[in-house]
Amino acid sequence: MRIIFFYMLLGVLTADGLMVFLTPVIVYQLTTSIEYAGLTYALWWLPRLFLIPLIGKYIDDLGVRPISIISDSCKIIGCLFLLLTYFTSDLMIAISFGLVGSLISIGNSQTLISYEKIIVLISHNREHHINIMSRIDFLGMIIGPLIGIVFIDFGYQYLIIIPCMFYFINAIFFLFFYIRTDINNKSNLEEGVIFTKKFIYIISSPILLFSIFIDIVAGIFGVLGTYLYSYLNQYISRILLIIISISIITISSSLLVFFQSSITIFIICYAISIIGKVFSGNILRLLRIEIIPINQLASISSLMILLNQMILPIVGGLLFFSTGEITFIYTLMIIAIGITLINGILLVICLKRSTISS
Repeated sequence: MRIIFFYMLLGVLTADGLMVFLTPVIVYQLTTSIEYAGLTYALWWLPRLFLIPLIGKYIDDLGVRPISIISDSCKIIGCLFLLLTYFTSDLMIAISFGLVGSLISIGNSQTLISYEKIIVLISHNREHHINIMSRIDFLGMIIGPLIGIVFIDFGYQYLIIIPCMFYFINAIFFLFFYIRTDINNKSNLEEGVIFTKKFIYIISSPILLFSIFIDIVAGIFGVLGTYLYSYLNQYISRILLIIISISIITISSSLLVFFQSSITIFIICYAISIIGKVFSGNILRLLRIEIIPINQLASISSLMILLNQMILPIVGGLLFFSTGEITFIYTLMIIAIGITLINGILLVICLKRSTISS
């Protein structure tokens, strides 16, 4: 599998990471309202609950190339809309950034699903390339926000040009060079205002600042996790890796419950849990591409992403009705830890049975 694919993936995921950083920051900067920033976030994920399953279906039916071009084109149009529109109200700002953010999020899911399919079709070392894909995903979470932090002095209008360029380059790649790559690999891929003021806007809201910081921490430890996975994968079995992954996630998450008042422990345990999620994420991706038929891979993967994201409104609703009761929040965490542990045990049992039978 040629390295150009991963350069394109890094560009797109960096652009997505930059837009993820910019959206809540700019909405808060323009409206000075956490409520409008929350509305933006709600609009960010709601449309994808309906569209992500369709994205997977169309990738399977029409192929990676046309859907990638359409996805990048939609993201470019959305970014240009934010760049050129004169906003007349705070509500218009929140809705506009929320809907464009949803396009970015849907496009991000499309990119990851498409690359899963590309890997299963043309890669001769799937485990290695899945790990590289995870590494690039986390790198985008680091590079994108860092670009935003460094260049926010120039204004969001100029910053939005950067993701536009990355999306344009990726669209050009799939439009003009992707076919040639298919032929060369003989694969059967389907056709088908000043810096201080603006910086204060960020640091004036602890929620925004903490969220950005957490994203970067997740990115750094995610990248480290991919290197650790690559090393351990040479010496231990997939089953043992799953056991290590589930142990890391459940132990680190349990420590969060026992040490509720320590922000240091929170950050350390969160970072360590990301490493466990890298392990399990890689293995689950590999299991998908090994078990699911190629012509249904994108469709089923998109449904799995949908099921993962449907928990967000459920948990959000429960937290809303809990009126912020801390005991209820930690009860939810304990339930989540239990579900993770049970599912991990069931997965290990299934893998052992599969190994024995084969």
